[in-house]
Amino acid sequence: MSPIRHARRKDLPAVLALLGEAGLPHQDLVPAHLDHFLVAAEGNIVQGVVGLEPYDQDGLLRSLAVRPGNRSTGLGTRLLAAIEEYARETGINTLYLLTTTAPGFFAGAGYETIPRNAAPAPLQGTTEFSTLCPSQAECMRRRLPTDSDNTMTDRPYNVLFLCTGNSARSIMAEALVTTMGEGRFRGFSAGSKPAAGVNPFAIEQVMKTGYPIDNLRSKRWDEFAAPGAPAMDFIITVCDNAAAEACPVWPGHPATAHWGFEDPAAVEGTDDEKRVAFETTFHQIRRRMAAFVSLPLDRLAKHEIRQEIQKIGETSTTAD
Repeated sequence: MSPIRHARRKDLPAVLALLGEAGLPHQDLVPAHLDHFLVAAEGNIVQGVVGLEPYDQDGLLRSLAVRPGNRSTGLGTRLLAAIEEYARETGINTLYLLTTTAPGFFAGAGYETIPRNAAPAPLQGTTEFSTLCPSQAECMRRRLPTDSDNTMTDRPYNVLFLCTGNSARSIMAEALVTTMGEGRFRGFSAGSKPAAGVNPFAIEQVMKTGYPIDNLRSKRWDEFAAPGAPAMDFIITVCDNAAAEACPVWPGHPATAHWGFEDPAAVEGTDDEKRVAFETTFHQIRRRMAAFVSLPLDRLAKHEIRQEIQKIGETSTTAD
């Protein structure tokens, strides 16, 4: 099953080729469009693609295509669900599309047919509406479920901390959120390029929390995007490199934020000097974690929670 990820600008030739083979409009696409595209890819081979053009709270869904060999596998449905989650993450409430070949597919996914001139003016001004799609193309719309009035459920929240190696900062964060959360939070951690093992100086810090160390391991973040993985409520990157990388598309529409910390594993010197670096980072993470676990999540709407956890990442990590 091809994993779905955010498109990279270097994917443009493969995306254009796939859309061309599918007979879908693509003549106007430039690398910047891919900032809002998702692809299903195995290595460098793009097996499926779907795109979004955001216009404030409305979005134009376009370019959903799957290679012939992957049709009837559910990949198109997975891509549609993933782009809808991404649209909600970016604040879009309603999706619109034009189709000549798949009105039945979209109707089955909850899209309704509307008059073409009922689409918002910014969408009617796009090249897809004005020139690329023929007049007989069916215009369809779906209003996405909103969370502005919904609070998170009263259960333990799953929090995934990401860094590159998953050997130090994310490991300590996993332990801290679980122990400081006192049953309200369960911590997990992963990396984009996991190290061979957990840093022993990080294990020393984790031991202070009472968190079990037997199962600590460095692991790739794809584990948590796979079917059957625990659904995450929060995804927090703790290193700048991980924040800049193309992450998997996370199931369940989790709230995301970036909390940057200096890498204590990069410190060179004696063991005592390294130990001091790890202890410093550990205390910095603990300060931000104290703010996080004290949030009144049961009284905040989801969009307010996102704002609050992003603010935490902008606060100083130094002691007063």
